[in-house]
Amino acid sequence: MFQRLFGRKQTQRRSTDQLTTFTSQIGIGTLVEGFLRGKGSYLVQGEMIGAAEVEGTVVVAAGACWKGNVTADYVQVAGKVEGTVTAYAKIDLAPTAVVTGDLICPVIAIAEGAQYEGSIRQPRKTQVTRYAERRGQGEPPLPA
Repeated sequence: MFQRLFGRKQTQRRSTDQLTTFTSQIGIGTLVEGFLRGKGSYLVQGEMIGAAEVEGTVVVAAGACWKGNVTADYVQVAGKVEGTVTAYAKIDLAPTAVVTGDLICPVIAIAEGAQYEGSIRQPRKTQVTRYAERRGQGEPPLPA
């Protein structure tokens, strides 16, 4: 009703807010070894060993583990990554994220509580944003 009265739309602030479904999922308890290449949005809830080049989004959920380099347009990490994370648009580290490796992206958001060990490289001169999560406990809910 408020929106109709004042004509305001609620904006979606996060890139994952715009995800309604994932192209592919690696489920809890699943181990995948190899090279991942594709288009779309990928949700990792299990374990991945190997590198990825994705035209789209990669989400490493809380409790998930990725050993290898990840390259995508947008990367959100809430789990553990051991390797370089490269994104062309944005990297988002949730409060539960643990990254051991470099972060390479023009826009990087790091939630309070996220941990990383490595360097941050930004091809363009932009600012790293650090924020306190205000959407409940930790990571925002992901669509099924």
